[in-house]
Amino acid sequence: MTRTNREVHLLEVRRDQCGNMISFTFHLLFLLAFWTGAQCSADVHLIDAAGALSNVGLLQVKTDVGFGSVCGANAAAADVICRSMGFAGGAIASSPCGFYGGADLCGAAGSPVAMADLKCSGAEWSVEECAWSMPDDACMGHAHDTVVYCTGSARASAPQGAVRLIAPDGSPSIDGAGRPEIFMDNSWSPICSSGVSSGTAGVICKSIGFSGSSGSAKCSGGGCGDVAPAVSELSCSGAESGPLACPHEAGDDVFCAPSESLVVTCAGDGETQGRPAKESALQLSM
Repeated sequence: MTRTNREVHLLEVRRDQCGNMISFTFHLLFLLAFWTGAQCSADVHLIDAAGALSNVGLLQVKTDVGFGSVCGANAAAADVICRSMGFAGGAIASSPCGFYGGADLCGAAGSPVAMADLKCSGAEWSVEECAWSMPDDACMGHAHDTVVYCTGSARASAPQGAVRLIAPDGSPSIDGAGRPEIFMDNSWSPICSSGVSSGTAGVICKSIGFSGSSGSAKCSGGGCGDVAPAVSELSCSGAESGPLACPHEAGDDVFCAPSESLVVTCAGDGETQGRPAKESALQLSM
């Protein structure tokens, strides 16, 4: 039987250390997860700057010598990847892996590269159904590794009042600066900059684990996003446990355009992805 280069490459990376062939495939594992109702994928994952599993980070695909990175992917591939992990969809990061949000997310030198030029139509059930090429020498340096961010987790809904921080490209902020959004009535909403008090940014940042805020302003350009704020006149004293504990206007009482969204800069370290506390702690411990 004649095999294509892609098939030969996958057979090579799926050999275990004893040289035995692994009998299962990416597609079989995905179907098994689908039939059992699993909301995750054993074959792909995303690794953040701290090396933890995340909804945004370096894309890695499982091989028998460990997880390998992906050297380039199209936009539709992100949706396929994220859906296979239980998210609603995703996108390929526009920044290079070597300087994503100021962090180096590229694969370690000498680590495997599973595939290159991953191309999906968006209708596939798993990565195995997409087209890809064998990685060449240029890919082995990991400078072209793919970073993906997934949105709309189907695995856990955020609690009312949860906060996340969004970078200008729409991904969770890595450097603590971005557009804060509050989870209200089963959707994420930006905050209008109108009527914001001096203590508001500090409450927002502290609610997601940061030590405080070093500033806030009205958004500009791509940092505004395309969703109109559903919260305005957010007037915090600085002592509240979260933004919804502060006096504010919400829903039909808010008349703000996306261009009026608030952006903040948080100090210290925090959790910007809007995950529930239990989910966040579990992923960081894995």
